[in-house]
Formats: sequence, C-alpha cells, structure tokens
Amino acid sequence: MQDDIRLDRLWSRLIWPILWPVLLAQATLVVLCLVVGIMLWSMMPAYASWGATFWLLLALLLGSSLNVAVFLMLLRQRLSGIQREVDDALAGIEAWLARHHRPQPGDKPPLPRRLQTLAEDCESLVAGWQRELEESRSAERRLAGDLQACHAEFERLEAGRVRAREESRLKSGYLSHLQQSLGPLMASLSEVLESDALRQCGGDRDHAALPALRERLADAVVLLDNLGESSDAVVGGARPHAGAKGRVLIVDDGPVNLTLARQVLERQGFDVETATSGEEALSRLESAAFDLVLMDIFMPGMDGMETSRHWRAREAEDSAPRRSILVALTANASEVDRRRFQQAGMDDYLAKPYRPQALVELVRRWLNGISAPGSA
Repeated sequence: MQDDIRLDRLWSRLIWPILWPVLLAQATLVVLCLVVGIMLWSMMPAYASWGATFWLLLALLLGSSLNVAVFLMLLRQRLSGIQREVDDALAGIEAWLARHHRPQPGDKPPLPRRLQTLAEDCESLVAGWQRELEESRSAERRLAGDLQACHAEFERLEAGRVRAREESRLKSGYLSHLQQSLGPLMASLSEVLESDALRQCGGDRDHAALPALRERLADAVVLLDNLGESSDAVVGGARPHAGAKGRVLIVDDGPVNLTLARQVLERQGFDVETATSGEEALSRLESAAFDLVLMDIFMPGMDGMETSRHWRAREAEDSAPRRSILVALTANASEVDRRRFQQAGMDDYLAKPYRPQALVELVRRWLNGISAPGSA
C-alpha cells in the first residue's frame, strides 16, 4: 500500500509533467496529417483516396503509441534503478544509525539542528531558573529561621526587661523604706547626743563614738539619696554652667560618698580632685592650690578639724594672697560645732545628709566669680 502511494506521487509529480507534452506533440502530428489529407482531397478530388488517408492516419497513431510506450518503458526502468539506489542508501543510513544510536523508550524523535539547538537553550534556561528558584527558597527559609531566632531573642530580652523593671521597683521600695527608717533613727540619735543625761553619765569615749556613729549614718543617708534618684534629676536637670570653673578638693574616707560628690561637681564643670585622709589632703596642697575644699570631719587618724588647722598654717607660711575656702561635711551642725569649725579656720559647713543640689549651690555660691582654676 505504501509502495502504491509512492508510485502515485511519483506519477503525478514526475512522469505526468513529462508525458503530456509528448502526447500533445503526437496528437498535433496526427491532426496535421489529417488536415493535409483534407486539403489535398479538396484540391484534387480525382487523385484523392480515403483508403490511403486512413492507413496513413493509422500508421501515425501506431507510431505515436509505440513511441510513447517505448518512452514509458525506458522511464520506468530508469526510475526503478533510481528507486533501488535510494532504497539501498536509506537502508545503509538506517543501519549506520542503528549501530551508533540505539533509541530508548523515552527518547524524543530527532529534530532539525536549529530546532535541536533552540530546545537545548530552552532547557538550559529552564534549568537556570529552577536553580535560582531553589536558591531563593533556601534564602527565604534561612531568613525565616533568622527572624524566628530574633523573635525568640526579643521575647527573652523583653522578659528580662520586665524582670529588671520589677526588680528595680522592688529595690526602689526597699530604698525608700530604708530612708524612712534612717530618718527617725538620725533624729533619735541627735536627741540623745544633745541630751543632758548623756553629758552627765557618758565618758569621753562615748561622747566621741556617738558623733562618729551619727556621721556614718549621715553618709549612709546621702548614699541612699543618690541611689534613689539620678544625679541629673537631683540637681534639677540643669545643664552644667558654661563658666563654672575652679579647683575643688574633696576629703572623705568613704569611697562611695567621695565618688558621688565628685561626679556631681564634675558634671557642673568643676575641676575636682579627691583625698581619703587628712595627710593625703595636705600632700595635695604642696603640689597644687585649690579654690574650695570639702572636708569630712570624722576621719581615722587626722580628722577634719586638725587637717583644717594644718591647712591654714601652711597657707600662712606660704603667704598666699588668698586662702582656700574650707567647708565642713558633718552631721553635727549644732551651734557649738559651728564655733569649733570657725576656730579651726573653716568658712562654712554642709550638714549631712545633704542633697546633691545643696552641694552644687554651696560650691557655686563660694566660687562665684572664679575665672581660672587655682586663682584663690
């Protein structure tokens, strides 16, 4: 069936386009002979013979048919040879392809070279898009994991902040309760120190121990005040004086109170130095001059009173044009104590417990107009 279809296609596309001109030429020859016979018969009817004309036409038709048959036989033989050669070539190609490439069940039919190249490019492009999509998905998964970890860390920090706030609130309550408890204790201790019964029954050792105890309680109150509120809020939130200058020496054997007072004054722009004993304060005087000295009264060894007397004596020996301002830091602020401070050469006092605002106001009042450190 397939061979018949191929022969029909071959007849319609190759043989018939060559055969019909030959047939047309033979038909034209027969017609021409017939026309010539008719013309001779019309011009010379006596010599004309229909029998001769018939046999002549029959001979032409037979000759034409024989020519066409010979032509078709030769053409058929030639085409059969060409078909055998083509079949042999196709069989050889199929055999070569069978030897070099065995088709698999999932193989696609072969495509032209350009279509095959285009298909390969499309496949590579799709593969690249798939890789980029996988990378994007992996990046999204990593980002989601990081966000989840950050969320967990944020929740942990938030819980810590709430816990720290609660602890701070509790500590603030404890400090407030402790301040309220120390206030009446300080008042009771002051009443005991000022009572006549203590002066009559107590000895010199008791009279010296109780003021020292009140001094330490006053230091504790100052510490609690500074722990209960920030220094900036305590001093009214004011900014440091642009022209606040002057050298200040703080003499106190309590390291916490010493540090707090230094921070308060340094934030106001003062040049502050510290000493923890009377001997250290006198050694500082030898190396530099100070405009104001905050002197704690109760210190081990040389107390504030004795240190102030030695301070004034050294200033007198140096013949300084202006002396330093000595301010007593004490919880004993009675009239008798103030006279003792004046006799020791002190200019003022600051009663403990004191607020940082009171400390700043006292220093500014005495150092108002100081234009350079150490000018006193």
